[in-house]
Amino acid sequence: MTRIAPRKVARGYGSPLRVQQAEETRGRILDATGRVMAGGLAFVSIPAVAREAGVSVPTVYRHFPTKHDLLAAIYPHALRRAGLDDVVIPTSMDELRHGLRAHFERTDSLGDLARAAMASPASDEVRRLSMPRRLAAFRQLADSIEPKPSKADRDRIARLLVILTASSSLRLWRDQLGSSVDEAAGDVDWVLRAITSATSRKGS
Repeated sequence: MTRIAPRKVARGYGSPLRVQQAEETRGRILDATGRVMAGGLAFVSIPAVAREAGVSVPTVYRHFPTKHDLLAAIYPHALRRAGLDDVVIPTSMDELRHGLRAHFERTDSLGDLARAAMASPASDEVRRLSMPRRLAAFRQLADSIEPKPSKADRDRIARLLVILTASSSLRLWRDQLGSSVDEAAGDVDWVLRAITSATSRKGS
């Protein structure tokens, strides 16, 4: 009697385990890229990233065919790691003021990966693409001020809010002005109160 051994079922590349392993490797490569970038963009190369991540050069190329692909993936990865990819813009000035300090503290606590990513060329492109959505959200926030500002003032307020709440502005406060997060949040809060007060006087 011939005994037929059960066939081993080959685990497909698309199996959940393989997908999970691929995602973990991808994340490790991106984390390593952030650490390499912390020394300056000029130091970033596929071999350097592979060494830092503890993987082979072909493995890096399998996930990111070019250096440009690697750098482009850094910014969204850093936002996800920091929990900033789902940040919701407040719908009122009070809500913005109450959440501002926590937002700045969260941004200030980011590690080397996020800091490097936010200073990368890829971040500029992401910001450019997301700017219409951010401006629209801040225009809606400006419309919550009573009395309602004129269209020109609303647009001006929206532009100011984009700048004042940006991570790059916090870096300017901290790195160039030597201000603490509390001082930066206090300065922005002062501006927000001044905006609200000026709009109220103009409408009265």
